[in-house]
Amino acid sequence: MPSKNRRLLPGPRLVGYARVSTSEQNLDMQVAALKAAGVHEDNIWFEKVSAASSRRPRLEVALMDAREGDTFVVWKLDRLSRSLLDLLHRMKDLEDRKIAFRSLTEGIDTATPAGRLIFHVIGALAQFERDLVVERTKAGVAAYKARGGRIGQPPKLSPDDVKKAMNMIANGKSVRDVAKHFAVAPGTVYNHLRGTLTALRDKAKRKPKRST
Repeated sequence: MPSKNRRLLPGPRLVGYARVSTSEQNLDMQVAALKAAGVHEDNIWFEKVSAASSRRPRLEVALMDAREGDTFVVWKLDRLSRSLLDLLHRMKDLEDRKIAFRSLTEGIDTATPAGRLIFHVIGALAQFERDLVVERTKAGVAAYKARGGRIGQPPKLSPDDVKKAMNMIANGKSVRDVAKHFAVAPGTVYNHLRGTLTALRDKAKRKPKRST
């Protein structure tokens, strides 16, 4: 890892990042490749963390260390990101900060026209992946509904409960009485009997009162 006391020289730099999972122990190959590409040893950041982990503290520090005009260098694309969408996000962040990106194994260098083209292709693939996720989600919801499934919380009153509640209202019971009977909030009764309460209450008023 670079020395905390290193002196930052003016001008563009190559900032390298290397990572191995906790099951691997050897960073030498990646570090050697970064050095061979021209990255100074003081500008190489590295860590040992699983690819599945969302926390990569040294990567975040390395990205913050890169300044406008620098080039961020990795041995392979999967060292930088955990997914295509994550890769696009990180590369876009570097582009916005005017920092070039280079991946040695894939031969990508966004400082070149060919590298910038690859970046835009990655962006198109990421958008395609997002669209597929949305399309699959919509198709899954539609299929679930077609099988009789419901989206959201299940109703608190069953169809039989609703019928019973309607009869209770028609026989003069208040909404509060009905809610108490079914152990639900009055608003739940209103929601289930919406549009029928007035007719049910009118029906209750028209019923003759029993003589005592």
